[in-house]
Amino acid sequence: MYVGALKWRVMLRLHREMDGCRGRLWFAEAGGTEVWDTEELVGQSPEELLRQARAFSAEELIRRFRASYGERRRFFALRAVTDELIEQVRGLNRASVRAATHELDGPRAVREIARLQERMHFLVDGMRDVAGKEGRS
Repeated sequence: MYVGALKWRVMLRLHREMDGCRGRLWFAEAGGTEVWDTEELVGQSPEELLRQARAFSAEELIRRFRASYGERRRFFALRAVTDELIEQVRGLNRASVRAATHELDGPRAVREIARLQERMHFLVDGMRDVAGKEGRS
């Protein structure tokens, strides 16, 4: 699902209990941010929980996400930019290591490192636009 400009994967984590199954939705963003639904699903079987989760409309999923995320963090947009910046830093490190071990040839390494640095500069510049704003995307 998309919330604002960010894409979130929605998964269901469940566990069996003596009287049936319980589960929670888990929202994960590519930058590494994770949010667990504060509301629990209850059913008799894993299949029943999966049916319940799949029956949620996009609006309901977004509502559950925002309610859960709101408890976790107020400055959503700044955190999302920060998460992406950290992912770019990891990519820069991977590219540098690959270049040092000659796994990535010189010209390709230079292009990849330049691309990552450009993206990181863009993200840092964009932080000014979202810092201190509590609105959620």
